[in-house]
Order: sequence, then structure tokens, then C-alpha cells
Amino acid sequence: MSLLPDQWSLLEELAAAHARAPGWLHGSHEEGDGRRRNSAVQALARESLCELAPTGHPDFPDPRGEGAGWAARITADGVLALQYRRRRNQPVPAPHPAEVADPALVPLELLDSEMEPLRRFLAIPGLDDARMVLVRAVVEQARAVPGGRRWQLTATPQQVEAIGFVLRLEALTGTARAWHRFLREYGPPIRPAR
Repeated sequence: MSLLPDQWSLLEELAAAHARAPGWLHGSHEEGDGRRRNSAVQALARESLCELAPTGHPDFPDPRGEGAGWAARITADGVLALQYRRRRNQPVPAPHPAEVADPALVPLELLDSEMEPLRRFLAIPGLDDARMVLVRAVVEQARAVPGGRRWQLTATPQQVEAIGFVLRLEALTGTARAWHRFLREYGPPIRPAR
């Protein structure tokens, strides 16, 4: 259920009351605004965002007798809901390409179709190849670009060479599209294995 504006407003009030002096916020069942607030507090309680004090609770002043009002306090879930709402309403900063601190590192942006052969290479059982360590480091540090099918990372020249080697294997056994794009974007031909 999506909370209504008056329910969010009441949840904010409950949070403010809790921040001042942890305890109960009091309200009435009276007509008009009191009835709307009563409805809002009941909705919050159903969602476990606040807790209602039972009638006769020592912190629950009930000057007109049973049923004259309510007392509620925010729950941990209510606090979390408010924090999430504030974060949700703030723009998420766009990810920046990895900053290259070391000029020897190469910034890369790989497509899903280029990451898959790297993962496949790592899954070869019993492979004893020095490039395995280089490729594993690349796969582990790659970060997905939100909203796209791309991965960003920085790599050493040796890692770039290892990626090229794996994509060349993919070209030999399947499609060469990833290999060709990688060569166009990241340059020199890959040396054969020693």
C-alpha cells in the first residue's frame, strides 16, 4: 500500500515527537481533522510503521474516558520508511567513470558480450594459465553501469592483453564481434601466448 500525504505527514510528526523525547504522540477521535488523523494513525499501525498504545496505558492520557483518543509512537520500520522516502526523493548521483590515478592503468568499458567470455574462461576447470589471475582480477573489479549492459573498470596493460587473448579465443570458437570491437577500442594486437 502506498502511503497518502496525510499519513506521511503524521509519520513525520511521530518521528519528531520521538526525537524530542521518546514517547507517545496523542490525538483524538473527534470530527474533522481528528478523524482524518485517527484514520491515518490506524493505517500506519496496520503497516507496522507506528505502535498504538493500549487503552489504559500509563502514558495514555484519556481525560474523557475510554475511546476518546489515541496515543502512538513510531517504530523502527517507520523510521526506516522515512529515511528511505527521503533518499528516494533525492536524485541518485550518476556514476562517474573510474578515475585513473595511475597513468599506466587503462580505463575500459566492456559490453556484456565481452564479459561473458571472460567468465567462461574463468570457469574452465583445472586451467593453469598465468592469464587466469589477470582475468579474474578484471572480472572481480568490473562495475555494472546502471541502466546499461556495460561494465567499467581500469586495467593494467597485462590485463588488457589477457582480455584480448580471451576475446580472441571467443573469436576462434564463436563470434568475432567482441574481439574486433575490443581491438578497435583498446588497441594493439594481442601477442601470442609464450
